[in-house]
Amino acid sequence: MRLTTNIQFKLQRGFSLLELLVVLIIVGTVMGGVGVAINQGGPEKELAKVVSKFTAYAGHASDVAILSGKSLGLMIEPPEWQENPLDKGWRYRWQMMTQAGWQDYAELPAIDIPKGINLYVTIEGELWEWENAPEIRLPLVAFYPGGDLTLFDIEFTLDTFDLDISEHVTVDDWGRIVWTERAEMLAEIEEELGDL
Repeated sequence: MRLTTNIQFKLQRGFSLLELLVVLIIVGTVMGGVGVAINQGGPEKELAKVVSKFTAYAGHASDVAILSGKSLGLMIEPPEWQENPLDKGWRYRWQMMTQAGWQDYAELPAIDIPKGINLYVTIEGELWEWENAPEIRLPLVAFYPGGDLTLFDIEFTLDTFDLDISEHVTVDDWGRIVWTERAEMLAEIEEELGDL
């Protein structure tokens, strides 16, 4: 008789199927809303894709610098620095510090950003005025083997009259590269789930 009472007690401590179903429906609804926000079509989706790729590459570059023991640099090029600037968008590429100086890092290919997406780059709190950049062009951001990196904030904006959308990639207080808007959205979801 005592054994049966212990089994019944243990079963009563769990969640009911109804409670689990309600939690799953709430989580599904919240995640569905996130999916709709991220997967909107058109220029917004293209912007999100560009920012996501940049954030992933920047995080990888930081890891490579630490693991290889060599500094990596981020070279950012506005359309005006390229051949046929009217047909081009912004471009970025990665370089590694070698004995011969900064050389393109072949493991991370150069990325052409679609025309219509503009970049505003802030380095160490100062807006980068590429029009006044010296003729000898060096990486704007350096990722060092010790895990340090140049503090930066890059604002990616859509160049359209009817949309006012921008996304930011920055370095947080812990030295991590963060897509600001996505981090804020995930924090809100976490808070909502914590309230359940």
